[in-house]
Amino acid sequence: MKPSLQRFLDLLCGEYSNQQQALDNPPLFAHIFLRYKPIEHLQPGSILLEQTYAVDPEHPYRLRIIRAEEIENGVIKLWNHLVREPTRYSKATSELNLRKQIRETDLIPMDNCHYQVMEKEDGYYGAIEPGSQCIVNRNGKETVLVSSFHLNGETLLTLDRGLDPVTSERCWGSIAGEFRFKKSESWEAKWNGSS
Repeated sequence: MKPSLQRFLDLLCGEYSNQQQALDNPPLFAHIFLRYKPIEHLQPGSILLEQTYAVDPEHPYRLRIIRAEEIENGVIKLWNHLVREPTRYSKATSELNLRKQIRETDLIPMDNCHYQVMEKEDGYYGAIEPGSQCIVNRNGKETVLVSSFHLNGETLLTLDRGLDPVTSERCWGSIAGEFRFKKSESWEAKWNGSS
């Protein structure tokens, strides 16, 4: 693994919370936990992403497997995958034995939903790859996902919105701007067999 990719993954892996933002503005921001945990036995760069509401931490509302790869100098691609049988792995970020059961066959690629990440002076900026149209079905309606993040030190800012494919009107997602997450715990970005 290239040192530049390792640096990004070392910074990303851990647990994040937007508790302060949720306390400051509860009508607009739910309290959410994000967890980026290496899947040690899969190929280097494989990460389990879990998103849970603080009021229900045992039941993730989103579970994804991300595969990070440096595709050219300074450009990282995050391949996004659904998880087959997500409820089976709902505690896998905290339970190593459960995480060890995840196989390559459990990964379902999400077409056109991969991210491009670039490092700048003030951290890493990621967004859905240019030219991609990531379709997300929410409440029985197909929407186009517009998603971006900024990772700088212990802070992760995220913004996800679903737009109408015809009118580009917002159908879901934040109306009050970015979610502001602070890292509360760091995890080593290390995989079996990687240096």
